Amino acid sequence: MDCETLGGASALTILIRNAKVFSHEKPVSILIEGDRISKVATDFSFGADREIDAKGCLVLPTFVEPHVHLDKVLLSEEFGYSPSIGEAREIIKKAKETFTVSSVKDRINRVIPLALKQGVTVIRSHVDIDYIVGLKSLQALNELRRDYSNYVDIQIVANPQEGIFKQEGTEDLLAKSLDSGVDVMGGLPEAEVSTEQSKQHLDIVFSLATKKNVDVDVHNDIVSYGRNLEYFTSKVIQSHYEGRASSAHNIALAHYPDDYASRIIGLIKLARITVITNPCTMMTSGGQHPPPIPRGITRVKELLNAGVNVTYGLDNMVDPFNPFGDFSPFRNGWLLAYGGQLSSRELIESIPRMITDNAARMLRLSSYGIAEGCRADVNVLNYSKVTDALRFGDIPRYVIKRGKVLAENELVTRLYT
Repeated sequence: MDCETLGGASALTILIRNAKVFSHEKPVSILIEGDRISKVATDFSFGADREIDAKGCLVLPTFVEPHVHLDKVLLSEEFGYSPSIGEAREIIKKAKETFTVSSVKDRINRVIPLALKQGVTVIRSHVDIDYIVGLKSLQALNELRRDYSNYVDIQIVANPQEGIFKQEGTEDLLAKSLDSGVDVMGGLPEAEVSTEQSKQHLDIVFSLATKKNVDVDVHNDIVSYGRNLEYFTSKVIQSHYEGRASSAHNIALAHYPDDYASRIIGLIKLARITVITNPCTMMTSGGQHPPPIPRGITRVKELLNAGVNVTYGLDNMVDPFNPFGDFSPFRNGWLLAYGGQLSSRELIESIPRMITDNAARMLRLSSYGIAEGCRADVNVLNYSKVTDALRFGDIPRYVIKRGKVLAENELVTRLYT
């Protein structure tokens, strides 16, 4: 994506040599001055305060985690986890009764270093806003966002996890959250008790977003029989939110008849909606289904082939929905390749773009990428091939944020060259 003109450079410079980037056929050198990339070229003789030899391996912009629930991380350590989505939601409701600002911060503080180690320096986190937890989790995220401002950029989504109509005052609480640090309006229409209320839920989501001029990011059709996606796409178009709306999960789309699914995908494309799939959580939360067991993944291949902007997220980490998770985009992408049957070379090589360019487009990040004038947010990987990076769950050798090296990771055993 286009980047801004380079601003004033500082004295500290970093030169990355022998880098493989998607925009060039041959290895390039990348010069970082201050917090910006000042030059990308196949051959130049500039020196720098520090040089890094990429050894012909992939160099990507730092990863974007587009969908995670930081307020729930590590809850299974105390509350366990569940084989079904319904049970997990009930456990979460009870857990939220115990939340304090301090306890939420303590849990998140334990996982942010994992994100940085894995090269994730931009996160969009959904945060529950409801009558149980109030704004406690939001306050925790606001404080952490300030604490980590030099290391990771965090966008916050207001998530009405318990619905809007089950408790009077929830809509007002959501409106208050939009004045208290929330960047994006979220939604969970299937939390309501009827189809009509689910539609009204989305009406309120778009009304609040429009009033505050924020983007929309909604959980749609996590259950296989859901039918909220069509109404959601119509609301995007009706509200003139094309390019400003995201829809997570969309599992029911995989269960629709092909002709209906094709029509919905066409509407998604028309509305310029970003689709987020969350393989690691939804494949482990499918225990409520008898055989044949669904994969919990939307029609990724069809969406990509239609030109829809698709990304994937971690969703949950060591909580009642998912016993695992370590912020690894490549481990998660490896699972997506299997679960989504992304077997062609073109589809496999689209995976790292999903958690870089595609996710950045969804979050509407500016100055993102490996190009002159972009922010110096860079991951230097250990492999030159996408297949190998996915195969071995590549952890970046160097993670650079705003021109500063945040992490240097050693590859313990290089299994394949």
